[in-house]
Amino acid sequence: MTIHQVNHILNEQGDLPDDVLLGRIVMFTITDEMVGRNQLEQTFQALNLDPRLLPPEIKPVDAFKKATSDANNKYTLPNGQVCTVLCRDVASTNEFVKRQITREVKDAKARQLSYTRAIECTFYRATTEKKADGSTGTKKGSERVSIKIDQTGLDASEISEVTKIADEIKTRYNRYYHFLDGNKLRATVRDYLKHLNAIELRGGVYFVHVTRSDELSRLQTLVRGWGGGCSMYSIPLVDIERERQMVTDAFQREASQQLTEVAKECAHLRESRKQITPQAYAKIKQRYDEVVSKAIEHQGMLQVSQDLTGAAAEVALHALTDLQEELLK
Repeated sequence: MTIHQVNHILNEQGDLPDDVLLGRIVMFTITDEMVGRNQLEQTFQALNLDPRLLPPEIKPVDAFKKATSDANNKYTLPNGQVCTVLCRDVASTNEFVKRQITREVKDAKARQLSYTRAIECTFYRATTEKKADGSTGTKKGSERVSIKIDQTGLDASEISEVTKIADEIKTRYNRYYHFLDGNKLRATVRDYLKHLNAIELRGGVYFVHVTRSDELSRLQTLVRGWGGGCSMYSIPLVDIERERQMVTDAFQREASQQLTEVAKECAHLRESRKQITPQAYAKIKQRYDEVVSKAIEHQGMLQVSQDLTGAAAEVALHALTDLQEELLK
């Protein structure tokens, strides 16, 4: 089929039928939207998406750590000195996690003058409760967070600024406690594209074969449903030799890099002189198998006869064999 014929079909139908496509070029943008974990699970189910690709449940302690770590405010005192707030770990026990927001003061020449504790942040872990079956577990929702301003050493003119920072930490904690942040949503999309055996052509641009079009369409519906600045675009890629070769070359680069990393990890594990455990070997072997399996699938999809992993697969396999022999000693 010629490009002219393809353009004619596109003009009449507004889209290209799958039988003339190699696949689709996929790009996505994710912003921080209010997407709850339970809401995401329900949408996965409604769109018949694989629930194994759902992100893990939100951990309250992680929400606390992120909310406090994100405190990086900067403000200027009346005398021209610049204050920067920094998050520091203080203690972590079975009952609580304690952090403090330290205020660092520098003069106009950026010389450090002092450190002062400005805010004390404490996360109290969930209490335990006895379940109906007699076992014990944590009581969801019993976690507590305490944010206290320490005015000792603070200038009177900056109390309002420090109070604002404390309020922002509380707001962020509630946000991260109830909703997935943009990083988790982006990771969910990337993991799902990996599940669709996508090839990353370059940073943030993926190729998905036409055989996964239906599931890709449902993934697009998921992302667009998050609203705000969340979007996913797919551009039809016509099945012609030039485009097939472009995708093949991209996958060869990706697979060779991944297999080289497997070989390096095997060598590092052997050189570390640590005892090689079955778990460590199985983890590396699983990565090798995933890359090879992906290569076999793409070899059929892209209708190429050569070995897509080439010498890199052979090097990685030899490294795995050596690692296995070391394990069995």
